[in-house]
Amino acid sequence: MKKFHLTENYVLLNFDASKLDSTTGILAGKSFKLVLKQFFKSLKAEKHIILESLRGVRVDEIIDAYKLLMIYDFKEIAVINPKLDKLEKRRTALFDFTNLFYDYWRKLERFGIMHSPTLYSQSAKVPDLISYADTFNGKVLEIYRTITQAILGKAYLVYRQLPAGVNASILYTLHTYPIGSDYNNLQHVPFVTTLLSRPPFIVYSKSNTRTGVFKEIELNPLNELNIDKQHYYVFPIKVGKLLAYTYIHRDFLHHGVGLSNLFEFASIEECRGRKPDLIYVYGIREDEYDCTYYHDKDEDVYIGFVSRLEKNDYFGYLKKMLLTLHNVAMIDRGNLPIHGAMVSITLKNNIKKNVVIVGDSGAGKSETLEALRMIGKAYIKDMKIIFDDMGTFSEEKGKIVASGTEIGAFVRLDDLDAGYAYKEIDRAIFLNPDRVNARVILPVSDYAYIRQNHQVDIVLYANNYKDDARMVSTFANVEAALKVFTKGERLAKGTTSEVGLVSSYFANPFGPVQRKAQTDVLLARYFACLYETKVLLGEIYTRLALPGHESNGPQSASEKLLQYLLEM
Repeated sequence: MKKFHLTENYVLLNFDASKLDSTTGILAGKSFKLVLKQFFKSLKAEKHIILESLRGVRVDEIIDAYKLLMIYDFKEIAVINPKLDKLEKRRTALFDFTNLFYDYWRKLERFGIMHSPTLYSQSAKVPDLISYADTFNGKVLEIYRTITQAILGKAYLVYRQLPAGVNASILYTLHTYPIGSDYNNLQHVPFVTTLLSRPPFIVYSKSNTRTGVFKEIELNPLNELNIDKQHYYVFPIKVGKLLAYTYIHRDFLHHGVGLSNLFEFASIEECRGRKPDLIYVYGIREDEYDCTYYHDKDEDVYIGFVSRLEKNDYFGYLKKMLLTLHNVAMIDRGNLPIHGAMVSITLKNNIKKNVVIVGDSGAGKSETLEALRMIGKAYIKDMKIIFDDMGTFSEEKGKIVASGTEIGAFVRLDDLDAGYAYKEIDRAIFLNPDRVNARVILPVSDYAYIRQNHQVDIVLYANNYKDDARMVSTFANVEAALKVFTKGERLAKGTTSEVGLVSSYFANPFGPVQRKAQTDVLLARYFACLYETKVLLGEIYTRLALPGHESNGPQSASEKLLQYLLEM
């Protein structure tokens, strides 16, 4: 693996091969020079005014000055190295340049990589990863502070312990698993065993929306793909009750960090000798297989592909393909995937009700349940999230039960209660926080809980476009319920490329659309069971897409829902 890989957006540092544990090693290394040269190039591209003040100063001279400033005062460096006398009257410019360079470095996505032998205990290697990442962070801070204070000629009175080294670090091993020879180009790829992040982790991706649906193909294209094994990292995760091996190209590695807040990671011990249920290759070179998946019936593995296009540089492509693969597998096994949110609510009188709100992206599912948490404090003892976006209905002893797929939530910042995400900033992963459809990924539940089968008591369809004073209405029969749920209407909120009033079969383009005939049968069976077992079936009017109701819409809906809960 390369010692150092630098692009305009990110940098990969091989901790095993780089001398990053000393200030001398960092400043003298080729990596430091590469970053500085790229920074100069970016200043020239934008015709930055600082270049006027440093006209004639070369990259090597800046580095020589930095090395000396680690030991000597600013006035001494030109005496020691006469070539640096051109900096003597440019003290302010060098200080400003150094701050710009420091900010440029910190705006890059910075990943540290460390290898651990397969037979080596992965947990035993974790302290090394943490120590090296912390040491590197400290050395970068030391370099910046020592140099800038030497240029200023005085010490700082205020210090900020910023994450100046790497944003995230990965411990990996090389892993193989029992599967047919068609999968040879996916074997012996760096397999992530531990992820270390420094929240808040902020991602700026090339795209900010997802478009279209994933399509099934009839032939496995794996042998036609050109996969460089050193350019991918495998993230082993649990999607619901299924094991998924997610291959992420290094250009999309920032989204791999997001996985840590959304899905439960599988340990190397859980993966040894085990074939995954799902495989996802995110970032293939070939565009003809973009946004496709294949069911290998011989191996009973579902495998998805998304190409390395700028439009696909968005976390939604990572999350939704994984959920599509999971949901198709669930349908094939006779279970019903649910695009919605589910919480278990315990009232102050100890009565427990499990509520499911179904709806496509932007319908107001999570927002309504979060509003319920806020306004129901006087009546609700506890609220536990079973799933925030996708779950699965199954049958157990003649009743419908549900389990979740994710331990986290991928939600719009604009639709959260003001300041909520920032209260959780120490665990949050932010995506494009200053753009339309800004998102945050937060862990909200634990895997042992979400994978259990939970009884279903209330199922509501989230209507975000109708202004209905009832706020919650119930269906008189199964046919009326199925008509609304299968039509899946919502007013698009900019979370995808869709606009206006749109319809999606069962509000779920991630599996049911691809398996419509099978899902029709499942819907009839499951909704008949819900109705027969006296589960409340209704529609909740979140008004989330109506101007002026973005906040009070979910709140009013949650007030009515609370009334139903108290009267049941």
